[in-house]
Amino acid sequence: MVGLGIRVTYVLTTGHSASILPIGEDLAHNIVAHGRWFVGNVRAEDLLGTLTERSGRLVDPASVNLSYVDQHGQWYAEVDHPVGASVVTAGLWAITGSERFLQVEIFQSVLDALVALLVYWIAMQLFRRPRAALAAALAYALYPPLAFVAINPYDDIWAVDITIALVALCILAMKSGYRWRWLIVTGLVAGAGAYFRPQVLLIAPVFAIATIGRTGWREALRRGLTPLLVSSLLLVPWTVRNYEDFHAFVPIRAGFWETMESGLSELPTHLVNEAENAIVRAHPGIVAESPAWHADLKHYFLQAVEQHPVFYLEVLAHRVLLATVLANETRWMHGGTGAVLGYSGGLLAFVVERPLELLEFALPNVVFLLAMLGLGLTWRRWREGNAILVAVVLSVLVPYLAMHVEERYLLPAFFAYFIWIGLGAELAIGRIRRRSGRHAHTAGSVPNSRATSATAGLA
Repeated sequence: MVGLGIRVTYVLTTGHSASILPIGEDLAHNIVAHGRWFVGNVRAEDLLGTLTERSGRLVDPASVNLSYVDQHGQWYAEVDHPVGASVVTAGLWAITGSERFLQVEIFQSVLDALVALLVYWIAMQLFRRPRAALAAALAYALYPPLAFVAINPYDDIWAVDITIALVALCILAMKSGYRWRWLIVTGLVAGAGAYFRPQVLLIAPVFAIATIGRTGWREALRRGLTPLLVSSLLLVPWTVRNYEDFHAFVPIRAGFWETMESGLSELPTHLVNEAENAIVRAHPGIVAESPAWHADLKHYFLQAVEQHPVFYLEVLAHRVLLATVLANETRWMHGGTGAVLGYSGGLLAFVVERPLELLEFALPNVVFLLAMLGLGLTWRRWREGNAILVAVVLSVLVPYLAMHVEERYLLPAFFAYFIWIGLGAELAIGRIRRRSGRHAHTAGSVPNSRATSATAGLA
C-alpha cells in the first residue's frame, strides 16, 4: 500500500516523463482507432512530439485532433522499437474507451506495487530470513526511481516486473513437483516479455546455469532450454511478419546495430556521425531505422572497432562504471540534477547548497555499494542463493555492457540489490547485538564475583 501510494502520488503530481518518444502512443492509437497493428504514422509522431516538447509531458491522443494526420498519414511498419507496451496501452484504451494515459499509469502503478510481494517471496525462498525479505520488499516499494518509472507508459517498468516474475517462476520450477508445468509457464512469460525487453530471454538459461550444482548438467539443460524453446515459439508470428514486410530475418527488433553504434557516443567521438553520413552518401534514399539502415550500421560499427580498438576498450570500461558505481537516475525528484563535478562553486558548495540534488544523484550509487557490502558479508553463509542473484544481475547488466548503458536499463537488477542490503543489515545487526550481549554479560558477571568473594571472606 505504501508503494502504491508513492506511485499514485507521482501520477497526480509529477506525471510521466516527457523524454519518452511518442512512437508508442502512435502505435497504440493506430491499433484502437484504425485497427492497424504495429504500424506507425510519421506525421502523427511529429505532431505529438512537437506538442510533447511544448507541454513538457506526453500529450494524450484524446486531447489532440489527429483526424487530418490520420487521413494524410505517412505510414511505416514498426520494427525498430519494442511493441509490448503499445499493445498494453491499446488494450486499456479499448476497454476504457478513452485514449488517455491516466488509466495506463494507474494500471502500471498497481502492478508494480504488487511486485514488492514477489520480491519478499523470492527473498524468503532463497534465504529464509523474514526480516531481510521484508526489508527488501519495503525498499522496492519505497525506491523513488522505480516508482517514477512505473508511471511511464513505456517498456522500462515492464522489464523490471517481468524479470522479477521470471525469477520467481524459475524458483517455482526448481522447487515444485510439477517442474514441466512451471517451465512451460516460464517460457510463455519470457516469450511475452521479449516484446517489451528482449534481454528477459536470458533469465531462465542463466538461472539454470547458476543452479547446476544442485540439479546437475542434464537437468540444467532441461530447465534452461525448455523455457527458451517455448518463448521462441511465441516469437515466430512476429518473425514471419517481419520477413513479409522487410524480406529480412528479424526475430525481435532491428535496432541492435543502431544501439551498438550509438553506444560509442557515450564518450566524445565523431564516429557515429561519420557512419550515418556515410550511409546517406552511399544510399541517398535509405530510410533511417529500417533493416537496410541497420545492416549498413553493422558494417560501419565493426569497421570503427577495428580501426579504434583502444577507444572501444575505453567505452567498455566506461560502461562498467556506469552500470555499477556510477549508476544514477536523476529525474525522479524535480526533473534532474545539474552538473555535480562541474558545479560553479565546487563539489563542497554543491553538497551544502543543493543537498536534495546530491541525494537524487547519489542514491543509486549508495544502493549499489551497500548491496555489494551485503553480498560480501553474506556470500559464505548463503552461497547458493547469492549465486542465483549474481547470475540474474549479470544477465541484466552484461548485454548492455556490450551495447549501450542507460540508467533505466539497470533497474531490473535493483531488486537483488535490495535483498542483499536486507541480508547484510540483518546479519550486521545480529552481530552487533551478540557482541553487546557478551559485553553486558561480562560486565554483569564482575560485580557478582566480587560480591561472592566478599561474602566468603566475612564467613
